[in-house]
Amino acid sequence: MVGASGGSRAGTGADPARMWRVADLGGLELFRATISEFEFRPHAHEEFFLALTEDGLARPTYRGGSHVVGPDDVIALNPEEAHAGGPPAESSWSYRALYPGPELFGRIVAEFPGDRPGMPAFGADVVRDRRVVDRLRRFHLLSESVRANRLEREECLVEALVLLVTRHSTPARAPGSPGREPGAVRRSREYLHEHLDRNVTLEALAAFAGLSPFHLSRVFRSAVGMPPHAYQTSVRVRRAKSLIRAGLPITVAAAEAGFYDQAHLNRHFKRILGLSPGRYARDAAGG
Repeated sequence: MVGASGGSRAGTGADPARMWRVADLGGLELFRATISEFEFRPHAHEEFFLALTEDGLARPTYRGGSHVVGPDDVIALNPEEAHAGGPPAESSWSYRALYPGPELFGRIVAEFPGDRPGMPAFGADVVRDRRVVDRLRRFHLLSESVRANRLEREECLVEALVLLVTRHSTPARAPGSPGREPGAVRRSREYLHEHLDRNVTLEALAAFAGLSPFHLSRVFRSAVGMPPHAYQTSVRVRRAKSLIRAGLPITVAAAEAGFYDQAHLNRHFKRILGLSPGRYARDAAGG
């Protein structure tokens, strides 16, 4: 599925892909799109990723396999959980997504009675729950209207997240579970974050981690869900996205994030986030 060639369309026609933030909910980011002939490259998010399918079909890959996702199915992924894919050939996928951070889930978990420390973790292939779907969809639709009742919107979000945690999460764990990764992988990730603007070689990364290049490549993919170069690209796109949101010109954001030029950023930004940097900049500016 990954690396499809040929044309790609994400949010074509009268309903383009759109990404926006809800300021009064801590800047919670939302996304909606209809995509066809398009596959997201392997990447991960710093936040949780919740995606509700409205129409069509997708075959995303995550947690070691490919999954079939149809209308009213919800994908619930944990922070830093790698995923990729898109709709099958000659199909389209319409979905709405939100990216709640650990802080938001932390506030939800804190309201639970008893001792429930840490973050929830989601492990099911797909969440199928009518009440969760209804609340998530209602919240998303309300968030697109400036005239929406803010109280109703927040109630929908809280109820959806509470239902997700109580019905579909596995036992709580610490955010990110850094202890689950080999130390060499953790050091490699830190190195890639600190050297985004460098053309890092596998040999140099492996030497820093204290492993052979082949061994590091294997354990990194096993622990992170993608090879080091894909992880580096994903982190670079995250950095560029934050710089664009802060108001920097796209050309400057591209250079600061380690891309050769704007065209290089454009290609990877679209393949990972589903919309161009220019469209994201307009959405971030409220245009």
